[in-house]
Amino acid sequence: MKKIAFIGVNSTAPWGGSEILWAQTAMRLAQSGYQVGVNVKGWATKPKPIQALEAMCSVTYRHYDRTLLEKLIFIAQRGKQFYRWLDRFQPDLAVISQACNNDGLYWMEACAARKIPYVTIAQSGAEQYWYPDALNQRLAIAYRQTQRCYFVSQRTLDLTVKQIATELPQAEVVRNPFNVAYDAAPPWTPTDAGFKLACVGRINLVSKGQDILFEVLRSPKWKNRPLTVSLIGAGDHVETLKRLKTLWNLPNIEFAQFTPNIEEVWATHHGLILPSRYEGLPLVIVEAMLCGRTCIVTDVAGNTELVEDNVNGFVAKAPTPELFDEALERAWNARESWYELGKVASEKVRRVIPPDPIEEFAHAIEQVLASS
Repeated sequence: MKKIAFIGVNSTAPWGGSEILWAQTAMRLAQSGYQVGVNVKGWATKPKPIQALEAMCSVTYRHYDRTLLEKLIFIAQRGKQFYRWLDRFQPDLAVISQACNNDGLYWMEACAARKIPYVTIAQSGAEQYWYPDALNQRLAIAYRQTQRCYFVSQRTLDLTVKQIATELPQAEVVRNPFNVAYDAAPPWTPTDAGFKLACVGRINLVSKGQDILFEVLRSPKWKNRPLTVSLIGAGDHVETLKRLKTLWNLPNIEFAQFTPNIEEVWATHHGLILPSRYEGLPLVIVEAMLCGRTCIVTDVAGNTELVEDNVNGFVAKAPTPELFDEALERAWNARESWYELGKVASEKVRRVIPPDPIEEFAHAIEQVLASS
C-alpha cells in the first residue's frame, strides 16, 4: 500500500482557507485505499476538519516551544525533531501545503535530504515579502527538486518564479474547493431599501486590507449614500476595526455574524468587496461569482483571472484608498446593473473553476505517485 504524507505547514492560525485543499484531498485519497499520514501544528483546540481527518488518517501534531528552555532547544535544533516524523512514516510521496509560497522551505529540504519525492502547494504569495539571497537560493533549489509545484493562480506562480529567479517547468495551476453548490442560485434581494456589499474573509489588515475600505468609506459622499458594507469573518484585527468604526463614525459598516452557509450571505447581499493587499485566488471570489454576484477587488494575485474590470466586476489597479475609491465609484455608478454583471460573473467562473477540484487534485497526486 502506497503511503502519502500531507504536511500542513501553517502555524499562524488553527484553520483557514489555505488548509481546505490538502485536507479534503487527504481524506479522498484515504477513502481510495492509500495509507495517509498527516502532520500539522497542534493547537489547544483541534479544528473540526482535523478531527474529521483523525478518523481516516494517522495524524501527528507538532507542538511548539512553550517555556524559555523549550524555546532555546527549539532554536538550537532548528525544529529538526519535527522532520524526524518523515523517518518514522517513510512516505512514498510528501505533499507540502504552504499558506505562502515560501513557508515550506525546511520541509522541502527535509524531504530532499531523505530522498523522499515531494510536491508543494502554494496558496498565496506577497510582492512585499522576499527572502534574502541565501534563503532565496535554497528556496530555488528546493522548488527545482519538486516532482510538481502547484499554485492556486497563474499570477502566484509567476510571482514565485520572479522571487526565486528560477523557471519552474514542473509547475501547475490547481483550484481550491468551494463552499457553495456548483449550481448555486440564491435569490436577489430588491435594492429599494439600499445596496449591500459583503466583505467576506479573515479580518487581517496586513493581507485583506479592510483598513483601505474603512479609509474610503469615511468620505462624506459614501456616508450619504444608501450603501451598507458587512464585514463577515474573524481574525486578529476585529476589535481594532470596531474602534476605528467608532473613531471615524462609519454608520455604513456593520460587523455581521459569520455563517458556514455562504449562499445565505449572497441571498442578502448584492456583491463582494475585497480590498486585499495580497492573495492567492480567494475562495470568497469564487463563491460570490458562483452565486451570481459581482465583485469589487484589487488587482493582486489571481483576482483578475476571474474578475474582469467593467465586464463582470470592478478592479482597483492597486490596494490604495485612492484607487479603491475610484473602482468603488465606478461600481456605484453601475449599481443598477449589478444583477446583470453577476450573471456574467457566474458564467465566467464556471469556465475557469471545475465542479470538483478535489477529485482533480487527488487524480494529479495519484499520477505523481505512480511516476515517482
